[in-house]
Amino acid sequence: MAVKSKSSSLDPNECFAEIWHTKVRFDNPSEALLAQLFLKDKGAIPLSAFNALLSVIRNPSFDTREIKFKDIGDFCSKVVSSRDGAVTRRGWASNTGIPEVILEGALDVFGEELRGVWDDARRYYHGNVLSEGRQYEEAEYSSLDDALATWRHTLLNCALVHSSWLVRARPLRGYYHRLYASDRSPLTRSLTNPSLGSWTRDLQMKLEERSPFLHGNMINALLCRVPNLRTFQLHILHYVPKIHNVFVAKLCKSLSSFTSLEEVCFSTLVLEKSKQFVQRLSQTPPPNLKVIQLLGGRSLDFASHLPQWLSPLLSIASLQSIGVHHGGERRFINGFTWSRSLANSNRFELDELSIWAKNATSNLEDSVLEALRLTKRLNFKYRGGQATVGRILSECPSLRSLSLIGDSWEIEFFDLAEVLPNSVEELNILFPPFTESIDDSNSDSDSEEDFTFLTHSARSSSAEEVASKLGVLDLYIHKALHSGKTSHLRSVNIYIHRDTVSQHRNLFHSPNHRLLYRKGVENSELVGAGEPSSRFIKAPVLPLCQLICRERGVLFSVEVQLLKMEMD
Repeated sequence: MAVKSKSSSLDPNECFAEIWHTKVRFDNPSEALLAQLFLKDKGAIPLSAFNALLSVIRNPSFDTREIKFKDIGDFCSKVVSSRDGAVTRRGWASNTGIPEVILEGALDVFGEELRGVWDDARRYYHGNVLSEGRQYEEAEYSSLDDALATWRHTLLNCALVHSSWLVRARPLRGYYHRLYASDRSPLTRSLTNPSLGSWTRDLQMKLEERSPFLHGNMINALLCRVPNLRTFQLHILHYVPKIHNVFVAKLCKSLSSFTSLEEVCFSTLVLEKSKQFVQRLSQTPPPNLKVIQLLGGRSLDFASHLPQWLSPLLSIASLQSIGVHHGGERRFINGFTWSRSLANSNRFELDELSIWAKNATSNLEDSVLEALRLTKRLNFKYRGGQATVGRILSECPSLRSLSLIGDSWEIEFFDLAEVLPNSVEELNILFPPFTESIDDSNSDSDSEEDFTFLTHSARSSSAEEVASKLGVLDLYIHKALHSGKTSHLRSVNIYIHRDTVSQHRNLFHSPNHRLLYRKGVENSELVGAGEPSSRFIKAPVLPLCQLICRERGVLFSVEVQLLKMEMD
């Protein structure tokens, strides 16, 4: 019988039904304790499990004194370790005829390729591969998804050969793990996922708009599965202040025990909602945390100095870098990274700046000029005239690393010899798709949608035109690589757009979905019924640049651009 009451006191044979906010009386304390498990508002055991639980309790073999589980995390760990143990015993005792050293060497190569692609994507997206990468995977051409899928499927196929291969391949495949939680796919399903384990180094978790927030015990159970995490990323779509704050507090407390955790990324639709996360993380930080990335849509105002709302993070002694990145609507400055000062460990100084120049830039605000003067690393996404490049770079006396993303309609953008600062040590250039220029003089819109429409309206260049443009680009960049102009240069990395590579497979060769070469014909001969056969050799994509870098001892590479550019 149910009795309405506001009193918090309960008799031993009573429990409080949170759903109806009433007391419920039973015949004895044991029934009350059991009923409480099913009458909670949140985290209750489903009523459909009631009969199953009763049958266990009434089983003569059931003895509560034998239950050693500490919590749900301990239970999930026992389930997974037992299952893994059975597979491991079968696996290591088996022999497929391939020497163990050869098998492990081959699998290590596959695993290294997978880790390399993932780590590149994580750095490029400031840790937010989960949102940015998934958006990119939905595109028509997805080099990132193709590369990740290729190496994951390769390892999966190896795991299916024999149990002795499974025990070696699964840890390599589980280097990173992405979790998407929604009302239809609760995160609790991942608690016993065999892909998670001590080998997992990167965990990315996204709570969809209608996904329930995890309780503290669920968070602990999940994180117990991945004790050696180095990177953790959380993306939250919806925001309910009270629930959000409780969840964030429990999450940060759980993360505080991870001694291997070095990077944390927090992403939300509204960057201002990161304040609670900043406060909690600064109170209970992981002992070796080095990098914090904060991403959001509608962002707070930026300045070249560390904003006041981030100041609690200064108390984290191990912290080396703080990044704040703006998404959504384009703005001239859309990202800052501050690094701990070498001269004063109590200060963080501007280290990296991301800018988006849609038009020719003549008048820059004082705050922008200050940021350009201070930054050591610049990510320059560009749509405008070459004068814009010179104007921006002339204001960067401290620049050490430069990443340029250009416009296919102005190939002169890459004539860098007169504008590239001599202080640059690392140069990254991302070529856009090679398309035939179209007349957009009647278009005065700067919207991303209009720009994307114009880009896809342009005619794809022929193989001969692509080869010709590569020759011009090779000459332009080669001029900037002479020691007299870039005496501090240490590395040059060139990225060719995925569309160009996919549309001209007869021109390019990529042995591992990353490094890129031009196909050069070695010889031609007649085979069979008089059909010509040619074998190709790997030729440099930009031979002049490669030669001068080799002579100077500068690292040089040409790769397929796996990552989504802001202009795509």
